[in-house]
Amino acid sequence: MRTINQRFKSLGFQVGIASQVFVRDISPRTSLVVEGKREKGYSTYRYAFYKITYYPKGSYEKVYMENASPKRVLKRVTSFMHFLEGVSS
Repeated sequence: MRTINQRFKSLGFQVGIASQVFVRDISPRTSLVVEGKREKGYSTYRYAFYKITYYPKGSYEKVYMENASPKRVLKRVTSFMHFLEGVSS
């Protein structure tokens, strides 16, 4: 079984902090970010998945998921990446 780090690497993400932070640049100003943290009452990390775009006078953040299990966030990110690949083709 592959680790979450290996799964995100296979989707083109860079591992910032193992099992906690994953980043993939999709344009010079826009990145996809997955952040995990420990939440009381859960045995695994809980993840947030969002897109952030940096502008000269600030940034814009679009949140796709919050407080998600590793399985759910991987499924959502994989689906999002397939969507992006279809759009760019």
